[in-house]
Amino acid sequence: MIQVETVWLFVLPVLFGLGWLASRWDLRLENRMDERERMRQQRSTFKGLSLLLNEQPDQAIEALVKIAQLDPETIDLHFALGNLFRRRGETERAIRVHQHLANRDDLRSRDRDHAAYELGRDFLRAGLLDRAEASLNRVGDGKFAVPAKESLLEMYQIERDWKKAIIAATELQTLQGKSHHTEIAQFHCELGQEALRRKDLVEVEQSIDRALQTVPNHARALILQGDYFVAMGRPVQAIEVWSMVAKSHPAYMHLLADRWMSAHAVLDKSEAGLDRLNELLQTQGSGELLDIVHKHITQLQGPKAAELMLQVVMQHTPSLTALCKLAETRLVLAEADGSEDRIADLQATLGLLKQRTTTLARYTCGNCGFRARRFYWQCPGCNHWEAYSPRRSEGAESSGPSM
Repeated sequence: MIQVETVWLFVLPVLFGLGWLASRWDLRLENRMDERERMRQQRSTFKGLSLLLNEQPDQAIEALVKIAQLDPETIDLHFALGNLFRRRGETERAIRVHQHLANRDDLRSRDRDHAAYELGRDFLRAGLLDRAEASLNRVGDGKFAVPAKESLLEMYQIERDWKKAIIAATELQTLQGKSHHTEIAQFHCELGQEALRRKDLVEVEQSIDRALQTVPNHARALILQGDYFVAMGRPVQAIEVWSMVAKSHPAYMHLLADRWMSAHAVLDKSEAGLDRLNELLQTQGSGELLDIVHKHITQLQGPKAAELMLQVVMQHTPSLTALCKLAETRLVLAEADGSEDRIADLQATLGLLKQRTTTLARYTCGNCGFRARRFYWQCPGCNHWEAYSPRRSEGAESSGPSM
């Protein structure tokens, strides 16, 4: 009995030592396997990046998908894949990737917010605006709160849902500590414009008041307020409001000059209204206002008075537009006199001038350089508000597209 116990005293330490060595060996094998797996993932990652750099996106996606399948915990890689799918126009695949992440309960709140934001952008790209709104509203108050609100604001403007746009812009002001008063005033003006078309004059008045509270003396709000007074049958008040525009924002007078003349005509004061517009040509003689003043002077006072006005304009603010109008007026006078040679000369000159002014006269966005024949409060190119100069340029250069 004593001999057996003595044997176990020798055997047990040996067994314990062998077990310890076996566990260490298993651990080394496991570490080697993990290391090989990491190396394989790294090689696959580098391969995917190399393919991307070599502009082989299809092969790159295949390589990166394999890595994501091998290790589902690679969150950043999933985000990279989703964004890559979206940039390539494969919106459905991007939605599946980001939807999978957004529905995972084991992720940190920051990663879930990131996934909800990216998923909202996928839905926006796909034109699924309702689902985009729901996804973007799931984003919390962390890092992605501001870009999510910016995306919502962009979406509401696309939908022309100005009331929600006002709410989103107001929330952005709080999050960013940055003013969005210009956009908010424009949103109120858009609501007022829509109400005016519906002849809902109560809502028009409320929208104008809110726009002016947001940005006092706002040019578009004052123009709209004059339209409201005209709709109410109060041309005197309309002229008073538009006189504020003429004083504070003279460059915008071409937007309301015809309505200005109509309001004066109702009061039998067309000459007085025309005289005020004519005064503005001292500083606004190179834009669209010149076309309108020329039209009304020709109608009220005749082509000779229009010619004299244009000669004055050419002295202080010469432009191709004024020269074209001058040739047009002189052609009318020549046709009245019956001078065939002069008519032929003026027709040739006028044809060349019209071709040049039609090609060059544009409103230009100060943000993206987008050029257009008509004035926009919101640039069609970059969607910035009040980026268009109210003055029509005649320059040939452009940093953006035209329309």
